[in-house]
Amino acid sequence: MRAAPADGVRRGAARGRFRAAIRRASAAVLALAISNALVACEPAQSTGYPPNETGAPAEVGTRPLQLSPTEFATDLVTPAGIRVKTNGQYKTEAARKAAALAIDRYWNEVRSCASGVERPGDTDVHDLTDEFPRYLAVEIANNWKVVEGPATHHRMQAFPSLERRGSWSTARRREDALYIVVVPELNGFGPQMVNELNLWLMKNANVPPTADLVTACASVACLRFNYNNAPSQTWNECKQ
Repeated sequence: MRAAPADGVRRGAARGRFRAAIRRASAAVLALAISNALVACEPAQSTGYPPNETGAPAEVGTRPLQLSPTEFATDLVTPAGIRVKTNGQYKTEAARKAAALAIDRYWNEVRSCASGVERPGDTDVHDLTDEFPRYLAVEIANNWKVVEGPATHHRMQAFPSLERRGSWSTARRREDALYIVVVPELNGFGPQMVNELNLWLMKNANVPPTADLVTACASVACLRFNYNNAPSQTWNECKQ
């Protein structure tokens, strides 16, 4: 009969060890929950272009079609946020400012036309359209020559066509990126910008626009620079 107290002690010790294990497991679960909560509350990092306000390099991925800063060497940003690679062709600050303003004037024309064909109350398309300039990349071609236009016979700036050997072009765009190459006079820039805006909306809108933006805005007028950038065809024939 004297063995009974020892059995009771052993049972009590076992219960104590079990309670201690439960406390340790509970503490581990609580620590994991706290850790997960802290991870969830960490501030989100900027992953899209343009970079955040500190100027840190951004990563590609939040929106398809954009070119990252490493893919596109920007040396001019217009007031609307369009990134431009000028290839050093605007030598003075006045010329650079005139080019930037001309590019933004084209965007204003395109934006005005696009707003006319948007569905009323479609905030998704409206917001995406407002975002578009910050993701567009424009390169001013430096392999252009002055050639005679086959239809107008005006002497104008153009670069070799990639689609037709021996032909010349004043503007070109990519289908896999928001990227336009254009001659310094910007001739042909408006229609190509319309095409890129349409591509942007078709790729990103929750409900793509039903209106044919390319057809509706194909006749975006050509615009003059704020100085005579002869031999530009656009100086005499495009609107002020």
